[in-house]
Amino acid sequence: MSGADKGRPGDTFSFSVLSVDRDGDSVSYRFSWSDSVQPGWSRWYPEGILYFAKRAFSDTGEYWLLVKARDFKLGESDWSDSFYVWVRDYRPFTPRRPSGPDTVALGDTVGFTAMAYHPLNERVALQFDWGDTLGEWSQFVQSGSFVWQHHAWFQGGWFAVRARARDSTGRVSDWSGPESVLVIDTFALRELRF
Repeated sequence: MSGADKGRPGDTFSFSVLSVDRDGDSVSYRFSWSDSVQPGWSRWYPEGILYFAKRAFSDTGEYWLLVKARDFKLGESDWSDSFYVWVRDYRPFTPRRPSGPDTVALGDTVGFTAMAYHPLNERVALQFDWGDTLGEWSQFVQSGSFVWQHHAWFQGGWFAVRARARDSTGRVSDWSGPESVLVIDTFALRELRF
């Protein structure tokens, strides 16, 4: 048996199973779910052909399912090993701390990068908090891909750059840890030297 083992409440999970009958008889399948859902036997399928079953879960939790097969002579197999499914309100993982220069000149445009993973391998968009303004969301990228954003500061001092991620369902991660940036007014430094 194979299928997705992670998803959200309301998602439709698809599971496939295949059974081979030594006499070449057609087979029927029966699933048993840990939440007491006990559908009856499926219709008959040629042996050796994948059978697909679908199921949605309305609540979060850990579920398991078993399956058995029978042939025309009504000989039944043993129950399969348990297949586990985790249903959660999955959202992107918190991005890693952004990476970029630790010292920049006032008004210079510099680039920072960050990445985030999604537990369901869904595409994610990233947003940077620059410490003085909140950036726009990036375009959606593959889970685990780097996103580059550019920014310029027009006030000197220390700033904390953070990033967060969201998926296409609108679920948003926590903010990453901060990357500290010192913004220096190079013109004022030159004035001090003279």
